[in-house]
Amino acid sequence: MIKLYELAGKNNLIFSPYCWRVRLALLHKQVDFSGIDTAFTEIKNISNGEFKAVPVLHDGSLALNESFDIVEYLEEKYPLKPSLFNSNEGKALAKFIETWANALHGDIAKMAIADIHDCLQEKDKDYFKTSREKFFGNKLELIQSENHETAKASLLSKLSILDTYLTKSEFISGSTPLYADFIVFGTLKWLIETSQTFQVAHFSEHVEKWFLKIDQMYCGEK
Repeated sequence: MIKLYELAGKNNLIFSPYCWRVRLALLHKQVDFSGIDTAFTEIKNISNGEFKAVPVLHDGSLALNESFDIVEYLEEKYPLKPSLFNSNEGKALAKFIETWANALHGDIAKMAIADIHDCLQEKDKDYFKTSREKFFGNKLELIQSENHETAKASLLSKLSILDTYLTKSEFISGSTPLYADFIVFGTLKWLIETSQTFQVAHFSEHVEKWFLKIDQMYCGEK
């Protein structure tokens, strides 16, 4: 059986946007897999230290790390299972959406970085605090408190493009959610799962409706 190593906080919380992307891809493909909760400080133990981040997918002797590489592998290995792209155009759309969605991560980090720290397993907190404070040049609490409202406004402004699109399409990929949807959903799921203040109801109407549909379809249970 496929093993999926996923970043996990306390109480088995799965929150990484990249892990959510792959998890939903596997569920959509209807491929059996075992999710393995992994702390930041445990990643070095996967595949003899070959990878610096998760998700990591093990399928027999094969190990893959990048989320898009994993999804392409699944699409090729299981051609008779529901497609993640439906066409070359769908794959190209997913690549574009990946670039766009990744540009949301900075806003989310500034909105919730102290909250993310609070969600972590105890053994991960020192590593996360030290590495993120070095990167941002400030204390986690100040990064979040000083930037939250500006970052929130920036995020919602960027999502207004998606809201407009969703007035004419049920999902990003059309009539059914595909990997392009899972990419954006994973990014927003990261925020919803970790933030102590931002809720689904803060999304605009059509983004909220879209998010809840996918959440109900794929996230009934971890």
